[in-house]
Amino acid sequence: MTQRKWLYIKDICDDLKVHEETVRTWIRQGKLAAYKIGRDYRIKPEDYEKFLEERRTTKDDEATEN
Repeated sequence: MTQRKWLYIKDICDDLKVHEETVRTWIRQGKLAAYKIGRDYRIKPEDYEKFLEERRTTKDDEATEN
């Protein structure tokens, strides 16, 4: 995924292959930080990366030990 200032819900849907309502639910639940601009949401790339990292099942140091 290319780096840009803002991501849109559709960008995340395309990247993770999930439905738009799933991403909206994550935002409403506070799991994914977003900014509401008008009727749409914008997500900072670093917030998206943080969201993904928090859901990682193994950490870098654990993976290299095995």
